Amino acid sequence: MKNGYKIALIVILIMALIGVGIVGYFFFFYEKPVAETPVNEVQITNTIEEYGYNLDDRDTALFKEKFEELKNLLNEENYDVEEYASLISQLFIIDLYTIDNKISRYDVGGLEYVYSGAVSSFQSVVEGSIYKTVENNLDGSRTQDLPEVASVTVDSIKETTFTMPDESVVNGYGVNLSWTYVEKLGYDNSATIILIPDQQKYGVVYYDPN
Repeated sequence: MKNGYKIALIVILIMALIGVGIVGYFFFFYEKPVAETPVNEVQITNTIEEYGYNLDDRDTALFKEKFEELKNLLNEENYDVEEYASLISQLFIIDLYTIDNKISRYDVGGLEYVYSGAVSSFQSVVEGSIYKTVENNLDGSRTQDLPEVASVTVDSIKETTFTMPDESVVNGYGVNLSWTYVEKLGYDNSATIILIPDQQKYGVVYYDPN
């Protein structure tokens, strides 16, 4: 019995020493791994605060060019509203159909240019259609071929009206656009959109690819 008791006591002491050693190691020597910045973390590089428009570091050269044109236009005291509608239509298309820089199917482009009352429904529709097959790229390892808009053209723009769900009629702009891609992958290349006043700005309330 005494030998058994001694053996048990020795085992307990050894286990206790091992436990203390492990705790001491983690307390004095163990270095926590440095948290890595997510591969696809988006940084805002420019903004038009009054209108809520942002430029990201991931945006393409074409988008940046049009964004700068928009910012310069909005800095004018009495800017051309039709030109404004033309530029945000182009930015909307570039951001929506440049999918290669998006993180996942839920990272829908162009939402800043959509009428505020239609953002949720528009995003839901796009997630289930244009972006439906977009793979996640949270770790930057995606190899899927996805589109990038290379050029966009406003084929026509004119004043028009739009009937809201409550049957009220709102004045706005109808814009027909066509665009090309860096690589043809079978995505839409033309559309008709309607923009209407949305507080101090205009927003896309109707979109029909054709």
